[in-house]
Amino acid sequence: MKNTFKYGMLAFSIALSLGSASVVAAENEDKDISDSAKHSDIERIISIGTRISNRTVADSPSPIDIISSEAIKNSGATSTPDMLRKLAPSFNMNNTTTSDGQDLMRPATLRSLGPDQVLVLINGKRRHQQAVVAVQENVGRGSAGTDLSSIPMTAISHIEILRDGAAAQYGSDAIAGVINLVLKDTEGGTVWAQYGQTSEGDGESTEIGANYGLAIGEKGMLNLTFEYADNGEMNRATPTTWFGSIDEPRQLLLVGEAETEMSSLWANFSYELGEESELYAFGGFTSKEGESLGFYRPAADNRVWSSIYPDGVTPKLGSKSEDYSIAVGFRTQVSDWELDASIVTGENRFEFSNTESLNASYGPDSPTSAYDGALVYSQTTFNIDAVTEIDLGFYYETSFAFGAEYRIDGFAQEAGDEVTYARGDTYCAESVNPTGDPTMTNCTGGDITTPGMQGFQGYSPEMAIDNDRSSYALYFDTETSITEDWLVAAAVRYENYDDFGSTVIGKLSTHLSVTDNFAIRGSASTGYRAPGMQQANFTQRSISLDNGVLADLVTLRPNEALAGELGFKDLEEENSTNISFGIVYNIGNYSSTLDVYQINIDDRIVYSGNISRGINNDIDSFFDSHSGAGQALDGVKNVSVFTNAIDTETFGLDWVNQYTQELESMDIVYELSYHHNDNEVSNINTSSTIVPDDIVFNEGQKYLVETAQPQDRASLSAMFDLDNWSVTGRMTYYGEVTSASYGTPKNTWGAKSLFDVTAQWQLTESLQISGGILNLTDEYPDEWGSNGAPFTELGFKYGWTSFPFSLAGREYYLRASYSF
Repeated sequence: MKNTFKYGMLAFSIALSLGSASVVAAENEDKDISDSAKHSDIERIISIGTRISNRTVADSPSPIDIISSEAIKNSGATSTPDMLRKLAPSFNMNNTTTSDGQDLMRPATLRSLGPDQVLVLINGKRRHQQAVVAVQENVGRGSAGTDLSSIPMTAISHIEILRDGAAAQYGSDAIAGVINLVLKDTEGGTVWAQYGQTSEGDGESTEIGANYGLAIGEKGMLNLTFEYADNGEMNRATPTTWFGSIDEPRQLLLVGEAETEMSSLWANFSYELGEESELYAFGGFTSKEGESLGFYRPAADNRVWSSIYPDGVTPKLGSKSEDYSIAVGFRTQVSDWELDASIVTGENRFEFSNTESLNASYGPDSPTSAYDGALVYSQTTFNIDAVTEIDLGFYYETSFAFGAEYRIDGFAQEAGDEVTYARGDTYCAESVNPTGDPTMTNCTGGDITTPGMQGFQGYSPEMAIDNDRSSYALYFDTETSITEDWLVAAAVRYENYDDFGSTVIGKLSTHLSVTDNFAIRGSASTGYRAPGMQQANFTQRSISLDNGVLADLVTLRPNEALAGELGFKDLEEENSTNISFGIVYNIGNYSSTLDVYQINIDDRIVYSGNISRGINNDIDSFFDSHSGAGQALDGVKNVSVFTNAIDTETFGLDWVNQYTQELESMDIVYELSYHHNDNEVSNINTSSTIVPDDIVFNEGQKYLVETAQPQDRASLSAMFDLDNWSVTGRMTYYGEVTSASYGTPKNTWGAKSLFDVTAQWQLTESLQISGGILNLTDEYPDEWGSNGAPFTELGFKYGWTSFPFSLAGREYYLRASYSF
């Protein structure tokens, strides 16, 4: 049945694409190509997916999206990932909530695969990942992607998105594709300010930015960017009495957007050294701070002392991210060879702190705030590339590219203050020990205090680690035109890691121009993703939900003895195959591309479900051995581990159209895009013979992989350009999503369409005013309903894990920009 749907969808899309093309072709067959069409996305020069300097989107053998600076500025978005969600249909970002560090670094995906299966580049150079790995029941569970929000939109000239497997060209992580953010390199300056809020009167955002490019003599350029954002809280949690714990209902959770503050400083530099050599450098620093909330603890709860919190407490978790990167390189021409040598280093540091909490085992004198520790991810990459063209007798010269890469990836976990993780001297809780007498020890079960701070337990010295690994790669690319109309490209890559071994992967792709207006393209590749340093080294003790009850959970490192006792093995790489086929149509003012793809991934790494007592005798014995006072599992109900566990198959298609209508008084640019994907878990193959497969990877996790992101996304926009005015209307369609959170029944949230209207007014040559209404019809996800019990009674009106768009509702913004 599913195959029938796939082929039917493919046939329908091709027919619709060609039908649209024929109509537009009839309208334009006697017209010359307009100026607008000459500058359409399909004619743009690209720097991604090829080593050739003059390749365009139209003749690329792989599908590539271009997002221009004008589209970025006119999106109304407040961050780079939010902008990509609006403008790139194959890109998804779920709005996580009540999910610790993920609330500041939300999971971003391409083609609905994992956040760590898309590679991010800056000016064509590899970007480091974030330190935080997702361990909540959200999209991206078990992975650590790249924090796109740390790259300010003000610094970006345009964005190239390669929607194809590209590990053979760029290395690990490029299974789903590659996002290349190209920084501004022009002279002149712009300063701007933007203010926005929701129609509910919350979520106020104030942003300012400046970009200035200056010439350095006659040979150099320096472009500088500063951006600052202060975003207020937006909360859609429903008031609750928390099962009668308080008299009057009130918001006890944060479901929406936490208050955040961010500042960025970035630079892009180049300087010519002679006629054929150039020194370049770029990079930046971004600091973000935010605060999220945990679950409410009533005053009568044994995790709370009423003398500290007589009304109970919702623990507050402070988060701070510091992110920096710098790249330095040298390009030159030696005979017929173009050489490029570079070094890129970067780091993401993420600190946690409890700002309003307590450690019940410290008694009524417990501190209420403390530092929990930090996660640090670092990466340093050395690259050298050499490209030349040789006449082998084909229509054009054949390009050959050789390269070598050496990379060091590091991960550190730093311990926090002792009170955040330790057991204090008060053993019995307030229910049997109202004065907090530390000499009282005759208590059992739920009357025993829980060690560590509520909301987020800090990292202990035993959890601290500072580890790195090195890898090197050798790669070869070639492109040649067999005839004027037939391009063939190939790539092969060898990589060796010091912790899990080596791999060889390759890619073949082609582009054939059937007529002046119609072309076909296709590719086949193998790929891989190295286990993340975060996945291999992260551990924590946290408080999560188990059948609606708060329970302590410990994450085991895959290579430590405790994981080995449960039968788990060290992590191995994920392996993939990627096949795609596409058509390209381009005539006059109209362009259309349709690409279908199949991506199979073996041995995907997952974060296991809760492993606890009562599953089998071996697991019971494991807990018996380690659950005594002061032992590793003291007070712990569940453990989880990162492990290679599943194989997946993904079928999808992308259809992208652009048409420019030229009228006497204005131009109108129409864009229509549609993305469909179908993810299936084809096999579960865990390494443990002790823990059952359905515990390692349960139905709820399966939904997160298969259906928690929209299988269908579409976007339709029209930009009206009239003298000093431009107006853009955009409809974004999000298909239905299905998930099951923390033991709740399977639930489907219906499809939604969001409408944005934005406008720009050029008052003078230098001054521009713009603004807009986002989510014009004030759409929200469906309410969770009875399937969400008991969480709907705690404030989760709209659900928990499946928000493909913001919970803000209708938003307004106004922006002023001055150029000089």
